[in-house]
Amino acid sequence: MPEEENEETEEGIEIQYKKTGDLNVKHFSRYGEFLVSFELSKHGWNVYNPMYDEYIDIIAHKYSCAKCGKNWEITPSLICIKCKKDFSKTQKSKIIPVKICNKCKKKYIGNITKCKKCGNSGSENFTNIPTCDKCKGEVKLINFVCPCGSEEYKTKFRTIQVKSSRVEYKEGKSKNTYAIDHKPRDMINCEHHFFVWCLIDDDDKPHFLIMSVQDFIDTMGSSMKGTSFLKDQDRQHFSSVNFGKWAKFVNRFDLLE
Repeated sequence: MPEEENEETEEGIEIQYKKTGDLNVKHFSRYGEFLVSFELSKHGWNVYNPMYDEYIDIIAHKYSCAKCGKNWEITPSLICIKCKKDFSKTQKSKIIPVKICNKCKKKYIGNITKCKKCGNSGSENFTNIPTCDKCKGEVKLINFVCPCGSEEYKTKFRTIQVKSSRVEYKEGKSKNTYAIDHKPRDMINCEHHFFVWCLIDDDDKPHFLIMSVQDFIDTMGSSMKGTSFLKDQDRQHFSSVNFGKWAKFVNRFDLLE
């Protein structure tokens, strides 16, 4: 009976989940940076945080093919040169540790330092042959080659400032707008610096807007010369439904390339 009562009590408990609206301003800002970081990772970027905040929240880095621009795998793969089986991720334990005596060519499996046939001893007198468990071919470290045939890659670095916003409310009623503010000191004059806006709707779904500093300046137009912007008092309010004049930057992660 006690167990049944406990089960009924647990079923009656309503689990409460926090929404982004419950986060304070500082935590929400960090939450936005985390979401942007994860989204950048999906697009092949390696993400790092600066030691201190000087208008740069994220440093992003990636390798890409010098010829076609596709993401580049910098880490060599463990591949059987005969059957092409890939041991790189979960198959390493299946590689057979074959050793061959340099003197008599007797083959052994495992950690052996003395040949039972000719008496040759010392690990330096044996040749290690990592062997495929499938076809007995040799397993080697193979550098990545792009599907386009290129063997050359280039490195990219981007610095990113993240701005986050929730849907604005007034007296408990949605205004159906987001609000983002940039200040003159945010206008870092570098082609590798970008703004990423993380906008969270009422369903806690994130929307990402990506733009260069010049994109922001061009879209702002004459507002950049206004007194409000120069005095750090400008704040962009725009539709949470269609993003207004900023809609052209929705999910434009390709601009980072």
